Amino acid sequence: MKTEEEAREELQGMLDVARIPAKPSYRRHEVCGILNISRSTFQVLVERFEPDMESGEPLRPDSIDSYMHQRERRVRFHELIAYLRRNNTYQRKNAMDIRQLSLW
Repeated sequence: MKTEEEAREELQGMLDVARIPAKPSYRRHEVCGILNISRSTFQVLVERFEPDMESGEPLRPDSIDSYMHQRERRVRFHELIAYLRRNNTYQRKNAMDIRQLSLW
């Protein structure tokens, strides 16, 4: 799992590439630009989010927490960092093992 510092540095690099300044929260089109995803993918990630009743962590690591502000979805800076940490772990744990290709 990435450390928070590694995820923060990765997010800062993504912000630099997208030419978006660091700020407390981001609009949908900014998140799409940062993560290089489509609007429909953003919607899916937001709709998947459901917190665990005990820990508060998302039940699905491939989801993003958001909130509404003036009829617009926004994602907090710290949630993007948490998403990058979770997403990395999810992909590593669930990626196809190259040794399994011979089974096909």
